[in-house]
Amino acid sequence: MPDRFPFPELQRSDDAATPEGRQLFSRLTKQVRLRQLQLLVALQQCGSVVQAAAHLHMSQSAATQALAELERVLDMKLFERHARGMRPTVAGQALIDTAHGVLAGLQEVSESLASIRRGAAAALRLGAIPAAAMSVLSQLLPRFYEAHPQVHVDVHEDASAHLLSQLMGSGLDAVFCRQPAMLPAAFVFEPLLLDAAVVIADANHALAGRRDIALQALKGARWVLPSYGIAVRNILEAEVLPVLEGASWFPASTVSLPVLEGLLTQPGAVSLVPRSILPGLRTQGRVRVLDVQIEGRLPPLGAVYRRDRAPALLLEMLRLWHRLRLPDGVSFPAEQAGGPALSKK
Repeated sequence: MPDRFPFPELQRSDDAATPEGRQLFSRLTKQVRLRQLQLLVALQQCGSVVQAAAHLHMSQSAATQALAELERVLDMKLFERHARGMRPTVAGQALIDTAHGVLAGLQEVSESLASIRRGAAAALRLGAIPAAAMSVLSQLLPRFYEAHPQVHVDVHEDASAHLLSQLMGSGLDAVFCRQPAMLPAAFVFEPLLLDAAVVIADANHALAGRRDIALQALKGARWVLPSYGIAVRNILEAEVLPVLEGASWFPASTVSLPVLEGLLTQPGAVSLVPRSILPGLRTQGRVRVLDVQIEGRLPPLGAVYRRDRAPALLLEMLRLWHRLRLPDGVSFPAEQAGGPALSKK
């Protein structure tokens, strides 16, 4: 079944916003400067006006004045003093959280602009969950660059919820992820790769190399749990652990491949992971797939993008994927993918 994804509202109309909210939004957009947002972040990190001002190459008086001006514009206290310096108020922290996103977005687009200045013909901003980065983009991008060596591709790896929020806000051109449970009408999911849950262990595990292993044979295993909220964790909890009475696991959950590989070296350790991440685990030759049948199915991996504003280079990238020669039953045939990219010749 598709991944569950709680989509936020794409936008709030003026009718839905409160009068006070509209007033504060107007003040923020008309009177707040980026330098003040930088100052907020620096104040949180440094804890004092003196250190924050030095970090931003400002005078202490200029930093103090900038903070006072911002508090005056919003008519809210953003920082409070304590024995060891300054800390943000609830209002200050809320604004700082947004400031982090604004500044990070500007840093990202600066890299794209720098590449264009150096001669890149265009730029694509892609988001990818780890499974899609390892199984789709790792194969697709080298072939894409054979045809488009001057295109700057900016890839951000993160959880799907965060990446899809950026896509909704036009911060990304596409997100390579699992199929969401639902999408706004303006967006489409194009399936690219089937996936499945597999049991893995260290190459020295007692069951490594055996055929047709019954799930009950893992009764004494110790599990490395995937992080909460990802599809393979749901399969582990619904199908695997209930039939293994007294199953034990490490007091940690992770999607970090180096951490996972390290934990699998412990006696009896196993884990349930998407088949799509295996390319990232096989570099050292330490991990083996155990021949255990898992019934639960993972949602396919694919690309989410805006239906009517997909960049031509993105559509060409997706058409290129459908021309790759992957094993039968692993990738989606072009005629079944169903995305707008396939209608363009």
